[in-house]
Amino acid sequence: MKAVVFGNREFGCVCLEEVLALGVEVPLVVTYPPDPNEAPGFRCLAEVAGRAGLAVTTPPDARGKDLGDRVRALSPDILFSFYYGHRVPGPLLLVPPLGAWNLHGSLLPRLRGRAPLPFVILEGDGESGVTLHAMVEEFDAGDVVGRERFAVAPRETATTLYRKSLEAARTLLRRTVPPLLAGRAARAPMDLSRSTATPPLLPLREVDGTATVDRFDRTVRAFSRPYPGARVPFGGGFAVVWAGDPGRGGDGIPLALADGVYRILRLAEEGGPEEEAASFLARHPDAPRLLGRRSPR
Repeated sequence: MKAVVFGNREFGCVCLEEVLALGVEVPLVVTYPPDPNEAPGFRCLAEVAGRAGLAVTTPPDARGKDLGDRVRALSPDILFSFYYGHRVPGPLLLVPPLGAWNLHGSLLPRLRGRAPLPFVILEGDGESGVTLHAMVEEFDAGDVVGRERFAVAPRETATTLYRKSLEAARTLLRRTVPPLLAGRAARAPMDLSRSTATPPLLPLREVDGTATVDRFDRTVRAFSRPYPGARVPFGGGFAVVWAGDPGRGGDGIPLALADGVYRILRLAEEGGPEEEAASFLARHPDAPRLLGRRSPR
């Protein structure tokens, strides 16, 4: 059996490993070039696939004629998309006789769209998971062949949820890919009347001193790595807050919010390196007064 894999980042790496472990031949991986701004500790699919001796291509998106012709010439039995960032054109979805399948990082039809994981924290979900579904013209709307669920802990961060999602993806693929390859996977239509969609993500990462402690805390946890951090006003510019805890007392930089105090434990000047609060405070002793306060226009 042959599969063309579209994918990106650590999710793409993990899912590619599982597909190969199941004995599937992968004649082509479609991904993106290495990103120098990728969060530390997360791998690049182009590099992982290259080290495995697989053919790799990194077009700007999946629409090009050359890519379409190349995929057709390979005659894949099945196509997978693992966190690939662009739409795979409709004609390519029809090429593999066993279909085209996408792994999505939520329990569809909840949180359809890009980057669902931060919204699990922002919206206070007690459960999340991953879904494998058929790719159709409409995003995240095709028949479902499996979901893998996990509990969301009260102090979960995007980093810990990302790791849980990776393990759930491994489990889901081990369970669903063999019946897909055998042509006997059970499919269930997605109930789109129950769907929710993710709004644009990045505007939500900005938070200031007018927020409640709960909202500030959720924002920091939701945008921890591999996401770009919570963006907080600081002295006419911005700082990026990576970690903290609600409440008075203890370590960190105290930040007065609408209904209480939040202690910032790790942060960075925007564009600068992450550092502990004590180090930041030594260089910016006025940080408790300036963090979270917008400068007058």
